[in-house]
Amino acid sequence: MTILKMNPDEYSVSAEYLPMLIKMVGKYGVTEEQFLSGLELLTPTDWRNPSARLPMHIYEQAVSRALTLTNAPWLGWEFGATLRLSSHGFLGYAAMSSETLRDALELSVKYMRTRGTLVELHLFTEGDTAVVQIDEMVALNDIAPFMIESFFSSLHFIGSHLLGESYLDGELRFAFPEPEYFARMRPIMPVEVLFDCAYHQMRFPAERLEQKLRFADPRLADMAAAQCEQELASIKSPPKLLGQVRRIILSEAGRFPSVEESASDLHMSSRTLKRKLQQLGTSYQRILDDLRKGLAVEFLTQTDHTVDEIAIQLGYSDASNFARAFRRWTKKSPSDYRR
Repeated sequence: MTILKMNPDEYSVSAEYLPMLIKMVGKYGVTEEQFLSGLELLTPTDWRNPSARLPMHIYEQAVSRALTLTNAPWLGWEFGATLRLSSHGFLGYAAMSSETLRDALELSVKYMRTRGTLVELHLFTEGDTAVVQIDEMVALNDIAPFMIESFFSSLHFIGSHLLGESYLDGELRFAFPEPEYFARMRPIMPVEVLFDCAYHQMRFPAERLEQKLRFADPRLADMAAAQCEQELASIKSPPKLLGQVRRIILSEAGRFPSVEESASDLHMSSRTLKRKLQQLGTSYQRILDDLRKGLAVEFLTQTDHTVDEIAIQLGYSDASNFARAFRRWTKKSPSDYRR
């Protein structure tokens, strides 16, 4: 069987975000020349064109360099707060002129690829709760906190601007561990924030989806959406392998398929699947462990299930095996974590 190469640089971000990042690090005394000098083969012609795209490895370098030079691990929250609707190109204008919050978010889901293909956006409801979920298209690894925190921060401030009131009145869930610096931020966060979850999610009352936006303009919305369509046609959609693997793993409650079974569902050999996941910066075991850990945290914090019941739901033969795995993931026992 031919092994098709998964190229992480097929995943990219609009170059329009780089000048904003340069401006942000400038507030910390970092000059543009100093910042750009550490980026691989990056010249002004690479990023000053509004239609340019930054491949994954360049954007990863830029974020890592920003975090290092500023010594501000919370920079994602700060960066997201500085972004305005105009920061997101025609998608920003389309969202701004939408009639309701639901319309704006659905446009964001549809045209997310015009801003970047490192993540995929989803909108759905669970009972009376609306959920905005971010799925990684390529493993973000060390830059995941910056990327996801900046996205949710931007969504909060832009949503508040569009609604004319506080928008963030629900819950934030992150799939990565709690950063060390967050202990200082937790007291000022207006909502509950959970880490080590199965997914990156912003959750809020579903009734907010039908709220009217302050700047609704159907004509402008149609014009901006038409521009988004043109942009979308020129941007290749990279493979959605990580999402496919996650869905297969979660397809049977209480039973998690082996890499061989998942590969078969994807019509490839297990060797090919392992190779592709490695090229995307992750592995089958890591995806499986992250999902199990996330589900365990949600069961422990959101339900009254016993540790024995959670162990069974996560496919462990007994509670002791589950407890050992959970301690390896979080450095705490399930009982201590629940307290």
